Amino acid sequence: MSGKYELNRMEFMIINSLYQAGCTDHYHSMTITDLIEDNEGVLGVRMTVYRKMQKLIKAGYIDKGCLDNHADTFYLLDKGIKTVEGGKAE
Repeated sequence: MSGKYELNRMEFMIINSLYQAGCTDHYHSMTITDLIEDNEGVLGVRMTVYRKMQKLIKAGYIDKGCLDNHADTFYLLDKGIKTVEGGKAE
């Protein structure tokens, strides 16, 4: 991606949910279904969340964790953690 990547509200809600759940490494991660349930369905349908996750991976905020019964899981990278904590992301 070229230029500075800025998050919209939904993307911030995703990384904030991962942060609140302590998803900061490969083994401590959440599935898309977990994220949708954690946000009480506000994030929308599964495919919408999947597309947002792909954008966040590409931008370096999150990465894929271990599989959970054939489902991908996701966790925060340093850039995502700094963003949620209010620090400047590089």
